[in-house]
Amino acid sequence: MKKTLLLLFVSLIISEISSSQCTEGRYRNFIFSDFNLTADIQYGTNLNEDGSSENLLMDIYEPAGDTEINRPLVIVCHGGYFLGGDKAAVDVVQMCEDLSKMGYVVASINYRIGIPISIPLQVPYGQAVVRAVQDLRAAIRWFRKDAAENGNEYNIDANQIYVGGDSAGGFMALHHAYMDESDLPTWLDMTGTGMAGGMEGESGNPGYSSDVNAIFSVSGALGDVNWIDETDTTPACLFHGDNDQTITIDSGMFVLFSILDVTEIDGSNPIDARMNELGITHCYHITQDGGHVPYLESVAVFDTTLSIITNFLSHYICGVELDCEYRLVTAVEKSELAKDGVFPNPCAAGSLLRTKNPYQKAIAHWIDLQGRTVATSNAQGNSIRVPSSMLPGIYFLKIEADLESEVHRIVVE
Repeated sequence: MKKTLLLLFVSLIISEISSSQCTEGRYRNFIFSDFNLTADIQYGTNLNEDGSSENLLMDIYEPAGDTEINRPLVIVCHGGYFLGGDKAAVDVVQMCEDLSKMGYVVASINYRIGIPISIPLQVPYGQAVVRAVQDLRAAIRWFRKDAAENGNEYNIDANQIYVGGDSAGGFMALHHAYMDESDLPTWLDMTGTGMAGGMEGESGNPGYSSDVNAIFSVSGALGDVNWIDETDTTPACLFHGDNDQTITIDSGMFVLFSILDVTEIDGSNPIDARMNELGITHCYHITQDGGHVPYLESVAVFDTTLSIITNFLSHYICGVELDCEYRLVTAVEKSELAKDGVFPNPCAAGSLLRTKNPYQKAIAHWIDLQGRTVATSNAQGNSIRVPSSMLPGIYFLKIEADLESEVHRIVVE
């Protein structure tokens, strides 16, 4: 999509409004101790690939006690292969909470997922990406419509909208920014169910722009790096693990579940090279030995990712110098913000929990609602690994360290 908003956010109006808010570390550090969550706001509706109608929902995070208006909006898209995932899943919730505590308004969106498992997969997967991007654009338009027609309930600056996500969400951000109508490949059948309206789609809120100021992508890719051309100016912040076995950091075949060839994709390395060639402003961070969505495996990597994203965003919001390196996020420590001492909660099997209190040596007992210990794991430092064998459900996590113990209620999704 050919962007025009890049000219707007350097305008006098934006700089005056934004710079007045960029005091005391706002948009770069934790300046709020809590957030308010408004769940299940409908932003649109459209047909799924199976012909069923889906109401498109989002969760909106705002800094608790904030009195500012005209706040920048970040829309976050979850991962899940375009087959699963959710707006309240572990891969996006902590990012949404942390960004809101820095002063952003953050929306985590659900979008249409699901493909018919048929060979070849190239066409149905391409259609799934387009449907998801159509929904993302409808969400962007919803906020601009709300600001223009409904009193701007969430106090956003409609000229300061950013999008990003991980895995499939990274695909969405990249394709939203750089795949134009003219880039639609000849093999992609745009007459399929729920595909009407081209790249803008018909998921809702027509008549408003779906342009954004910048994007970020964690472990994402493009269908063709050459879709980025001389007329594309959207800045990007890219993250990728150099050992990602799901979405290649280079160019190659996307293989679903490691067995089904889908289509050729271009990962973050060729995207970075293309942006360098065209002079598109961007940051690029590679996690050494990192797998798919590296921040799910390491608190340190999450902190680095959050730091660089907020460096990147605040450059455009506040006019600070662009910094693509790690910066210590200060003010309120995240470990002090956990309501129950363990987060994220809900969590996923195999993921990493963070604890309010550090442990030199402790044992974590996972107890089901019948009082049975179903698993144990080690607690070390501020980290506890959720056993990969954990089934979805509600558990009591009992942490025993020396002569002390504490219990937390944990939801495994």
